[in-house]
Amino acid sequence: MLADVLCLRSQPLMLAPLVLAVVLTGCYDPGYQLDSADEPVAAQQQTWDSQDGNPTHATHSYMSEFALDQLKGWYPQLQQYRAQIVDGSNRELHELPVSDPEQEALRVAVGGTNWACDRPAILWDDARAAYSSGDRAKAWWYVGIVLHFVQDMGAPAHAFHVVHQASVSQMDNFEFLALQRWAPYYDANRSDPVLASPADYIEFGGAWTVEDFQQAFPGKAYTRTMFATSWLWAPTAQKNFVRNRQGRGALATQWALLAAVAGFARL
Repeated sequence: MLADVLCLRSQPLMLAPLVLAVVLTGCYDPGYQLDSADEPVAAQQQTWDSQDGNPTHATHSYMSEFALDQLKGWYPQLQQYRAQIVDGSNRELHELPVSDPEQEALRVAVGGTNWACDRPAILWDDARAAYSSGDRAKAWWYVGIVLHFVQDMGAPAHAFHVVHQASVSQMDNFEFLALQRWAPYYDANRSDPVLASPADYIEFGGAWTVEDFQQAFPGKAYTRTMFATSWLWAPTAQKNFVRNRQGRGALATQWALLAAVAGFARL
């Protein structure tokens, strides 16, 4: 039953409702064979799941690792600080307090919201200050946190500022569908806008998501419940949208990471 439970994000004390939700929605497909590129991911608070407490491979990790792998041949420093970047991209600094004092101070400073944060430029300023002082590991960790917000804005609930939470009553169906499988399409349908700061890709990513949604579902307003809750009966248009958003979120991550490389080179 563990694989069944992991396909819905929740808090640890919600296992009984989780099992019921899995049974009712058909999240687990016994005929579907997982592979390394397409697996269910664990329960987390935000749309794209993070690694902490997650026994499977997190979506934020997938996106950051994709970006790092695309750039590793040109920028060896990224591989040197790969662990810090991936760890930063798994930080959840949104509207709910976190237990780590340093991360909580950051969350407050950047004005964490349910969808992203109000002051992302602070993270980029902190990254540049750390880089200039010689603390490259901390600088790239800050960049990773920026990447987390870039990745989050690749999901429509974040892009449209639709409040959602981990409880079944506030669950976002898009994320329920997305968390069941990692199977990205990397059709960018646009090129890197080459923005000045990695933090600028947060707003860019949200606008890209909104545009994709409007093209895929013309005339519809996004709500938490408009998507199916299982790949078993999700319409093809919804599956394609999820897979495009997974891949395009990874591409936006790559472009934001490249902006960080360029920004540090100017110091």
